[in-house]
Amino acid sequence: MSILARQSLQSAPELAAAKAATSASARPNYNVAIGYLRAFVRLLVFALHSTIAYYPGPFPGPPPVQRMSIPVSDAAHFAGSRVLIAFNEITAMSLMFFLSGLFLWPSLSKKGAGVFLRERTQRLWLPFLASGGLVAALAYYPAYLQSAGARASLGDYFTNWMSFAHWITGPAWFLLVLFIYDLAAAGLFLLAPDWGRRFGAIAAASATKPLRFLLIVVAVSMAAYVPLAVAFGPYDWWHIGPFWLQKCRSLQYGAYFFLGAAVGASGLNVGLVATGGALARRWKTWALAMVAVFLVVANMERKAISAHVDETLLWGTIVGAGWVVCCAVCSFALMAIFVRLARRSRVLDNFANNSYGMYLVHYPFVTWTQFALLQAHVSPVLKAACVFAAAIGGAWITAAALRRIPVVARTI
Repeated sequence: MSILARQSLQSAPELAAAKAATSASARPNYNVAIGYLRAFVRLLVFALHSTIAYYPGPFPGPPPVQRMSIPVSDAAHFAGSRVLIAFNEITAMSLMFFLSGLFLWPSLSKKGAGVFLRERTQRLWLPFLASGGLVAALAYYPAYLQSAGARASLGDYFTNWMSFAHWITGPAWFLLVLFIYDLAAAGLFLLAPDWGRRFGAIAAASATKPLRFLLIVVAVSMAAYVPLAVAFGPYDWWHIGPFWLQKCRSLQYGAYFFLGAAVGASGLNVGLVATGGALARRWKTWALAMVAVFLVVANMERKAISAHVDETLLWGTIVGAGWVVCCAVCSFALMAIFVRLARRSRVLDNFANNSYGMYLVHYPFVTWTQFALLQAHVSPVLKAACVFAAAIGGAWITAAALRRIPVVARTI
């Protein structure tokens, strides 16, 4: 039977599924380094969630934030978890917004505000409802079991869960905030259709002068983050129903998103993340700078928290300024490393293609494994490794299976 004949026997849904499931990594304009870096940052988030149950502190956030961030708390701790958690806390989410912004202007300028928002609704809003609703409810049930003990019941859990004040969306908060930034970008496009090109001028020389652009990022981030960190403290969150956002980072994340849009406006192959650019050529220098700056800032932040001076005007400003510099240097260093070293791999392509779906579904695998290991008399390092393995394996299999469903494949 000829190929044409075999295709004619396929049903319309099968053809739609095949088209929808086309991997991002198969597109001709796919940037391997950025695709893999996005997947790596998500992997860092999985590692953070897998490890935080064994974090010895200090954790200065208020009780609602602790309930959201550490749903299952194990009595076994290990000090090494501080390094991973501090690195994520400083770098991961800002970099995720920056990487998302890289693709904003090409998509918005090509499709227009209407089509762009329709696609972003499908890509972000619908997954937010699923991940922040059903998936989060499954993920936080072990925390309820741990606190309620013999009084636990499904009815009581869902009564509390569905109340407006107790709805915790877990990692899905990122999707809602990103969707809001996309709405702002589309609204700005309607008012000023060429705003992306103007923003692009800010990053026009970043391919040859990445340090100059780093200083721009630091200056913008300093104005966006430090005043709010001093005013609200560095750890409290806005919490309005399903909307969660760290108060001091309300503008920080938006700044990184639109700075990423400035870089992406001129194309990924000619700007900051160009393969032959100055950032990639000096990747070793950036890597060393990342390690040095992180060690200084992370230790300074921990000592300020331990001494209970992190929310004073002086130390809040100093720690906030250090946080901003560290976030920018680490973000640039990771981009430099991936642009210079990333090479195509079938396994990495598969992971990158499924990593968004894994982000949406990984949290129940984390919390239920942590809950199952509460009474296990083994090293907390081994517990964290088991949780991480269960989260990666379970989420990867689940995401790959879900992407075989045509309507889901068109979304994730």
